Amino acid sequence: MRVESGPNSFVIKAAKSILVFDLSLVCLVIAMIWASPIIVAIKLFFIMLVIIYGAVTIKDFRRSKPNVLVYSPQTNRWLYNQQPVSLQSQQFLTASLVILYFFSVDQKKISLVIAADSMPKDQHIRLRKLIIAWSRTANRS
Repeated sequence: MRVESGPNSFVIKAAKSILVFDLSLVCLVIAMIWASPIIVAIKLFFIMLVIIYGAVTIKDFRRSKPNVLVYSPQTNRWLYNQQPVSLQSQQFLTASLVILYFFSVDQKKISLVIAADSMPKDQHIRLRKLIIAWSRTANRS
């Protein structure tokens, strides 16, 4: 079976698992600040800062728009949000996480962290297979 035979367009949404991780970290930091032996006014100040960070995280999650990653096997080109990008040679893949490293046209580094819940499961599996197949080809750019 050729990996490239089907659709190679991936819609990447904000991952709820990353939001849960961030908010769990916020709760942990608040508990650590509260348990620390410092002045109550300072505790409250830093707890408020952490709560603001949590609120901004939730707001960013709600406002986030889906990103689109497209691979064209005919031209061996990648597009990220309709902008041409080149995939770097090293990527990070696990069953539930894909981290992709790109260079934009102006040589800026772009890192994408794609959790399993940021797209349908079959698309996530297909993306992992596509990256593995791409990494095995000798003529990649």
